[in-house]
Amino acid sequence: MPSIAFIFAHRPTDKWNTPLAVVEEFKSRGWDTSIYSLFDSNDNYVDDNVYRLLETKPNVIMHMDWGRHLSPVLSKLRNTEAFCVMEAGDDPQNFERNVIKAPWFDLILTPDAQSTQEYINRGFNAEWWTHFADIKTYQPLTVSEKYIAVTSRGRGSSQILDTLADYYPEDIINKNGWEGIEHTEFLNSGKMVIQHSRWGEITRRIFEGMACGKMVITDRLHKDTLLEKLFIDGEDIVLYEDLQGCAEKIAYYNQHPEERDRIAINGYEKVMQNHTQIQRVDLIIEQWKKFQSR
Repeated sequence: MPSIAFIFAHRPTDKWNTPLAVVEEFKSRGWDTSIYSLFDSNDNYVDDNVYRLLETKPNVIMHMDWGRHLSPVLSKLRNTEAFCVMEAGDDPQNFERNVIKAPWFDLILTPDAQSTQEYINRGFNAEWWTHFADIKTYQPLTVSEKYIAVTSRGRGSSQILDTLADYYPEDIINKNGWEGIEHTEFLNSGKMVIQHSRWGEITRRIFEGMACGKMVITDRLHKDTLLEKLFIDGEDIVLYEDLQGCAEKIAYYNQHPEERDRIAINGYEKVMQNHTQIQRVDLIIEQWKKFQSR
């Protein structure tokens, strides 16, 4: 049985997060999984568990962090002879922090296309590992569509989404703080899911909204993000340019449920085929097998 050791900021009380979705997928395939948390009991970053990991011999080590963990102890991971993987989950905004750690890993996984190319340009083995939907959690539910549109971005982080929620408080809901199945239920409670990126990046909520069977409306990003390589405007997703455009598209698709459902179905199918934890773990295992054959 192959083994994989995960390094991330883990609390025993965590219900769901992206690293746990990957852990559970490996576990479902019969892998021996272990988690070496970066947190102490007070949620401070510490290296104690990483030093414990260095005494083991897993086949794969996967470090999943959002750029905060920069400890030099990571440079010792290859001493275990494991295939060392870094998931740079908060690229592009934390690229400059993540690239410091890149020399210590055999594979860099990043959700940002431009960061992928930059890692490659600097001589690192990198793959464009876009965000994904954990389909064990995010899925269509038979619940009442109480709202025209919902977003879990949260108040205070997007003027566009805040303005829409202020003008249409009964129809457009902007609320964050959801965990696991609660988030799924919230996304399912709207006829559509709206999103606005903070850094001009492809966001995880796009994939989660689609996995819930909802049409997703999000801001049009720069062509270099390759969002429109993943999803086609008007076919799998709906893109807007500004506040007025977003409001107009919400109103249009609220009045045209057949078109809304067609786009939602296309987005759902594309996510199921390409953007779940299944395909992401497939890639890691494929890369690990290449590493073994060197």
